[in-house]
Amino acid sequence: MRSSIILAIFLLSGCGVKKSSFVMGKTTRSEVISVKGEPIKEEAIPVNDGTILIYGEDEKYQLKGDIVVNLFKNPSNQERLLLFWKHKFKDCLTTIKKISKDETSHTSPEMEFSCPSQGVSVIYTEGSDVISRVIENEKK
Repeated sequence: MRSSIILAIFLLSGCGVKKSSFVMGKTTRSEVISVKGEPIKEEAIPVNDGTILIYGEDEKYQLKGDIVVNLFKNPSNQERLLLFWKHKFKDCLTTIKKISKDETSHTSPEMEFSCPSQGVSVIYTEGSDVISRVIENEKK
């Protein structure tokens, strides 16, 4: 009996999505660097006075001025399947949109499945159920 209770607690604790500790739209560049360290690379986005801080494992923080507005990362093991996100977003008003693609390409377009109220979107290839990227942004 005791081992089944411990197993249930262990399983329940592993079911949540691990969001970053940063709040999109409020976290500053210096806060990211104090937690994550110096980025591997930094790229300028001249259009909106923006910058992208690039860290290992394809983790990227997009800044507008000095404020973090988006986080792009690879999905964790539990986040890799679209079914996981459909369950995660079950009480959310979601959107699905096709991300533009090169019309000469013979590959399927990417799709964005989004829950604006949670500030999370996931990207996957149309016709697939495997998530390629997770994006955190400001909640709407």
